[in-house]
Amino acid sequence: MPETRMLHIRFPAGVVEQMAAHLKSRGVNRNSFIVNAVAEKLRREMQVKSFIETRGVLEPEDAPEWSSNTGAEWVEKIREKDRVSPWDI
Repeated sequence: MPETRMLHIRFPAGVVEQMAAHLKSRGVNRNSFIVNAVAEKLRREMQVKSFIETRGVLEPEDAPEWSSNTGAEWVEKIREKDRVSPWDI
């Protein structure tokens, strides 16, 4: 079990009531719910920070296939390499 720290946090009464009702129906521990929610929020914030920091690092000539195809076409082309025909098995 990772090292833990005790925090005293105040929540608005309405949030506590909503959380209690939600968790009761799911059978989830309040502490683990809050820890998971904070961890998810931190992950998202870090992801947004990374997107902002790396915006514009590629020039059009760095990835010419991205400018000639839509994103969906590019993904389809990449996935096509991994597809196996039922006749090839």
